[in-house]
Amino acid sequence: VFVMKLTAFRWVLLLLLLLPRAGRAQQLEWVRNPQYRLQYQVPSNWQQLRQATDTTLALTHLSPDKTLLLYIGKMHGAAARMTPAQALFHLTEQFGVPVNKQYATTYNGIKFIETTGVGTIQGQRLRYDAMAATHQGHVLLIYVSAPPDAFFTHEALLTSILHSMAPYRGK
Repeated sequence: VFVMKLTAFRWVLLLLLLLPRAGRAQQLEWVRNPQYRLQYQVPSNWQQLRQATDTTLALTHLSPDKTLLLYIGKMHGAAARMTPAQALFHLTEQFGVPVNKQYATTYNGIKFIETTGVGTIQGQRLRYDAMAATHQGHVLLIYVSAPPDAFFTHEALLTSILHSMAPYRGK
């Protein structure tokens, strides 16, 4: 019986090794951003793009198939004096989605104002979650979006990413 169990274990192990990587849980890695004083986790295979406008500095993370988007930004320049509510409106306006009912949420001590919903951008329906917070002297912006079916399919991953948002104190 022990030999049968060991053999069955080996078969399961072999099958797991043969599964394509897409079928397994995604490996998350920490992103530590001293400029935003924020750390969070994202899948290691997501592409990163840095962006700057006259009002925001941002790091955007895109899934390999470009369906999931995570935008982490902060207000700068004169816009850095915005309240989180004003910054949330600015963020949703930037992405062309409506501000729906706003509510307070906290992730690891960072108090956000948040709105969620569905919008249409360039003819594509997207589900989104947008947040803004004052954090260690900065106004942070967080935006996650995906087509509704992809958002639903990857909801556990997106929730894990959002729940990983935490202050970064650096060295």
